[in-house]
Amino acid sequence: MTESMEIYPQPKKFEMRKGRAALSADFELRVQGERAESISAQVRLEQRLRAAVERLTDAESSFGISASAATNVDVIHDPALHPQGYRLSWDGGALTVASSEAQGLHYAVVTLEQMMARHGAVWDGYLIEDEPDFPVRGLMLDIGRNKIPKTDILRGLIDTLSELKMNHLQLYIEGFSFDYPSYRESFPEATPITAEEFRELDLYAKERFVDLVPNQNCFGHMGPWLAKPEFRELAEHPDGMPTPLSFKLPPLTLDPTDERSIALVRKMFDELLPHFSSGYANVNMDEPFGLGTGRSKPRADEIGVGRVYLEFAEKVFEAVRKHGKQILMWGDIVTKHEEIIPLLPKDVTVLDWNYESHTSFEAHCKLLSENGVPFYVCPGTSAWSAITGRTDNMLANIEDAARNGLSFGAGGLIVTDWGDSGHWQPLVASYPAYAYAAGSSWGVLNNADRHDAMEQYVSDCMLRDRKGIAGGLLLELGRYNRLEQSTLENMTYASYLLNRGLSTRVKLEEETDQIIRLFAQIGGRGIPFKLDYRYEEMLAWLERREEELSRLKPDLSDGDIVVEELANALRLIRQGAGLHRFIFRIDLPDARSELAWLRALRGELSTAIEEFKRLWLLRNREGGLSASTSNLYRLLGQYEDEIRALEEQVEQSSRPE
Repeated sequence: MTESMEIYPQPKKFEMRKGRAALSADFELRVQGERAESISAQVRLEQRLRAAVERLTDAESSFGISASAATNVDVIHDPALHPQGYRLSWDGGALTVASSEAQGLHYAVVTLEQMMARHGAVWDGYLIEDEPDFPVRGLMLDIGRNKIPKTDILRGLIDTLSELKMNHLQLYIEGFSFDYPSYRESFPEATPITAEEFRELDLYAKERFVDLVPNQNCFGHMGPWLAKPEFRELAEHPDGMPTPLSFKLPPLTLDPTDERSIALVRKMFDELLPHFSSGYANVNMDEPFGLGTGRSKPRADEIGVGRVYLEFAEKVFEAVRKHGKQILMWGDIVTKHEEIIPLLPKDVTVLDWNYESHTSFEAHCKLLSENGVPFYVCPGTSAWSAITGRTDNMLANIEDAARNGLSFGAGGLIVTDWGDSGHWQPLVASYPAYAYAAGSSWGVLNNADRHDAMEQYVSDCMLRDRKGIAGGLLLELGRYNRLEQSTLENMTYASYLLNRGLSTRVKLEEETDQIIRLFAQIGGRGIPFKLDYRYEEMLAWLERREEELSRLKPDLSDGDIVVEELANALRLIRQGAGLHRFIFRIDLPDARSELAWLRALRGELSTAIEEFKRLWLLRNREGGLSASTSNLYRLLGQYEDEIRALEEQVEQSSRPE
């Protein structure tokens, strides 16, 4: 081991000491005291160490293991250490592992496992003293918009979080992502996670020191429920929410003044919460669009929109407290209606979310901190509505969250991975964000500036790429938006274009400006649509990424699938570029050239759709697939219509006069 040895997240303290020797495949575990024995058993210490050493023994020729004597492993209970902290030392003869709680010992073993996997068994002497900046470090993955992973994928995700020293996982639910027994007949098309599956995941996560926190939206984001005739009358706007434009939004928000709304919410929580051992539940309650403008307007006129929100929230809180849970909730409404902040119950932790790097977490962190409100900072992966992500935004957004969260006393950092616009991004596209959020929340000062260390960890440990190109490739795949030069927020232009469909340049620009004005009504900045698309540069970028991807060989059981997922993501980005070319008529001077180009796009899109479906079903449940691909199929149909029109036009122009 050398001073340049990589450990990620980088520990708080790392010192080189004298002594150099190899770990032995034969070691003696020496546990000092009953408390240490109890902690050791909870962590399955001996089992995990033996497994890690056996993996090294299998690779003996690579690592040059030559220990001549058994290695002593001394396990010490040190109550002075942070509950999640640990101390490791190696003097060439004995390995000392100290912790005050089982979670700290778990992170010590995670560090040892990573050191063995990345650097082998021959170590110089060292001392590591480490503990996290944020008590809660985790991920919220959207399973409410189309894509519900199979349970083996979720178990793998839990393993990934544990190896990153993350300790919190939420699976975001809207619609029928959970199998509510009372409402199965209303959602026959769904393929939800069952109660038994959640109980099994809960136990699996608990054994790996990950808190699986139940998550159920129950105010806004109720569109899938309110689309059903039997629930429609519970909506704030049963006939759709008026907008400044010529159309209405579908019913999305419950009417908080209708007692049937809270009755539905109580039933949902009664059927969901008993299957989780966590002491927390996320009730969400974000983005109740149209609140106070429909059926709750009389009450809002009387007491204000903020108070109407809080009245309903208090009923939800009580429904959750009945199950012995403390409450997590998104902070967009309470930070907008500051008058209700002093009225928040003390058992409510506010999740302050922000996903754009142009806006800092500072103002909201300061507001919540000054009012004594417990809060977490929640940046995003920037992967949704982006196919392969928006790397630059992701890095800046997570770093800002970590630095301001630490400065103002946030209790946690939760990185969010949403499923907007069809949930087209493969899970692997979010790996750099998971790793960077893990590092930055474990130790801001040691890890927030270490993009290189995060990139190498993704290559070495997440994708096990011996060539070391995987991390850099994933980061670069999220930078194609640099060549789009679009003012669209929270998405890439390619994703937007593919979801929006075939158009003319004039129509695209006019309607996009209208949509931006609508977004401004619900929280967007309202910046006029501008575009400086670098088409030729985009083609060159795609060729370079496809060449790099052809050299990627992850040493994983599903390594081939990972490569195929990324290849199809590039197909979609290429499709977006091709669609842009057609809409803006780049080097398409006549109907014949347009026809030839559209035929090519049709064939490529058909291939991309079929591959998308095949890959989806390898990792995810079938329910939601048709919704996810609906806009792609719509675009394919538009191609067919336009091709027929162009064929007729070309045929007419070919006829003799």
